[in-house]
Amino acid sequence: MRKRDHRVEIYFNDDELARLTEQVRKSGLSREQYCRQVLNGSEVREAPTADAFALIREVRRVGSNLDQILAKANSIGLLDVPELRRTAERINAAMLTVMDAYDTGVG
Repeated sequence: MRKRDHRVEIYFNDDELARLTEQVRKSGLSREQYCRQVLNGSEVREAPTADAFALIREVRRVGSNLDQILAKANSIGLLDVPELRRTAERINAAMLTVMDAYDTGVG
């Protein structure tokens, strides 16, 4: 059984349909999802590019590698661990900034 069983038919002129189609394309949502989000008052943002996902993946990889290095350095007392921890925190903050900017839901 459908969750949504009420159908609404709307007529648009050429300009309105073109504007709706362009906004839907930018959002990466289906037309129905886009309309529901707008109706519910959600802010609909442009979909992130593939580059944004690649950037998030790369920052995570670097952060993970840094965590491994920190664990090893701490266990043998080699490096300036407090400075490396601050660097790791800056990397994590940068990743969160990118994720918030695109609201990717990745994580």
